[in-house]
Amino acid sequence: MYIIYSDNKDAYYCASSYDKLILYNRIINTDKTYECHLSNLIKVTIVIRINNKVILSDRYYSYNLKIIKKCKLYNNKYLIYYASYYGYTNVLEWLKNSGLPLKYYKGALHLASSNSHINVLEWWKNSGLELKYDENALNLASKNGNVAVLEWWKNSKLPLKYNENALNYASEYNHINVLEWWKNSKLPLKYNENALNGASKYGNINVLEWWKNSGLDLKYDQRALHYGRVAVPEWWKKSGLELKK
Repeated sequence: MYIIYSDNKDAYYCASSYDKLILYNRIINTDKTYECHLSNLIKVTIVIRINNKVILSDRYYSYNLKIIKKCKLYNNKYLIYYASYYGYTNVLEWLKNSGLPLKYYKGALHLASSNSHINVLEWWKNSGLELKYDENALNLASKNGNVAVLEWWKNSKLPLKYNENALNYASEYNHINVLEWWKNSKLPLKYNENALNGASKYGNINVLEWWKNSGLDLKYDQRALHYGRVAVPEWWKKSGLELKK
């Protein structure tokens, strides 16, 4: 079967000639394994060619289980990742029970954590499948301010994997709620100079204040004073902290 993936922005491709569809690499043979990125708005058009004529179907939602089965969208290597990212546990459950070989890497749990889908994390935990993840699961949750996800991981009884980027990201992306969570989590805190340097770079004065008043060891270098807007060097001068050169 041949299909076209398109969203509302590039739906005009569906009205292109067959030659143009081939030229733009829009037509996909779903009888074979393939790779295609899927947004939450992606729809599928079935392409039928009879002699010199091309017939295009209506556009169908790509996360509809009937369409996944009929159009063999399960041959898309990325389906399991995007189902995790957008929270479609029904798709994950079907894939698990389909009898199809499930080939996946670490990205599924990372994407669920990144997009705050606790239901997906629960699904994976209880699925009986091998759980593949690394530091990015907690790091990306911290980056996106997902405290509920961090709490889920802490209570999950799964091995907690994280590194300095968790607190560094929280500082850089201005998530004081995440910084507070880590401070109160009773977990070993990992961070380096990039936490305060990143907060300085993006002008996060409130984060700098948080670190100053946190009681934690302050790690930073001379770059902290040279980043950001005028307010950042001014804050450092008034902070009473050592100005490193």
